[in-house]
Amino acid sequence: MAKYFGDIAKGVKDVLTGGLSYDNKLTITAKAGRSVGLKGDVALKGADVTAGTTATYTVDKDVSAELTVNESGAFKSSVTHGGLLDGLKTTVSGEPLNVNKTLKVANTFLVGDLGLKADVGGLLATPKVDASACYALHDGLQVGVEATVCSAKGVTGYAVGVQAKVDDVTAALLVGDKMDSVKISAVSKLGCGVTGAAEAQYKVRNGDLRLTAGASGKMHNGHAAKVVVSSTGCVSSSYSGELAKGVAATVCLQVDQQMKYKYGFQFAVKK
Repeated sequence: MAKYFGDIAKGVKDVLTGGLSYDNKLTITAKAGRSVGLKGDVALKGADVTAGTTATYTVDKDVSAELTVNESGAFKSSVTHGGLLDGLKTTVSGEPLNVNKTLKVANTFLVGDLGLKADVGGLLATPKVDASACYALHDGLQVGVEATVCSAKGVTGYAVGVQAKVDDVTAALLVGDKMDSVKISAVSKLGCGVTGAAEAQYKVRNGDLRLTAGASGKMHNGHAAKVVVSSTGCVSSSYSGELAKGVAATVCLQVDQQMKYKYGFQFAVKK
């Protein structure tokens, strides 16, 4: 069931794009007591190396703070409060040394069958609002809308969506990019731990049609595998599993119709 607009067609996204990365990355997470969480990561993206360290401090069940520093020494901090109003969660974030351009307030509000989101960025520069709403007509049917409004350019984007579930099949329709992009998709459990998904995307202006289908599933040993094929002749795949206690690995491979390929290895260590 979709609670927010971004959840519409999420099951399809999880199968067709979720977990597919062609960067080489190492992530380490750890706990420093009950209230402090630490995460560090190093990634190789082509010839570029990026790194970051994040510390999270949980004050109580409603309040937490986070501080991130990257390889260039830039800091980003955020404070999240989930108890201002029942169903409301607010996060204030930004870079302390560049607060004029980076200050942002993000809100999510869930009340009954209605899920709302409103992100306000550039508060001290050029404000921009990303807002969305999703309403569950009943358990098997949700409708939603989203829009982006910039103080300098007005409405810069909007989209509508609907999702319906019948038995094991969840189908969705998304119309976005100012009504230039139409996506029709479906996801279903196929049995034996396998989930299949398919999507058709049509660009109204240029008449481009792209089809994508894939399947993912878990094996008896707990490992997971995925294969995705698109009408462009591109095949993407991934395989993930636990190498040892607290150490998980994922390998991804993509090959196009010219037999050009790219791959990525990701390792996650949890202490």
